[in-house]
Amino acid sequence: MIRIGILGDIGAGKSYAAKNFGYPIFDADQEVSKLYKSDKKIFNKLKKKLPKFIHSFPIDKKEITNAIITNKKNLDIIIKIIHFEIRKKLLLKLVV
Repeated sequence: MIRIGILGDIGAGKSYAAKNFGYPIFDADQEVSKLYKSDKKIFNKLKKKLPKFIHSFPIDKKEITNAIITNKKNLDIIIKIIHFEIRKKLLLKLVV
């Protein structure tokens, strides 16, 4: 099976390009959104690390944005928590 990764900055057109291939897509942005809405474990981890910003479940993206805008180091905290879970989901999809 051939796998193609599409990388680029926000707004670069990655999703648009991926949809034009006509093959199944693992959309990391969509998966992150699902985690914010449905994964209580992620909520608890983020709330523990960023208690001033993360208040309620499901996680409101505005809270995430506010945490990042307030202190750029918060982005690293969020990435460590979220990327670990996204990698697990990606690996599961690749195996199936």
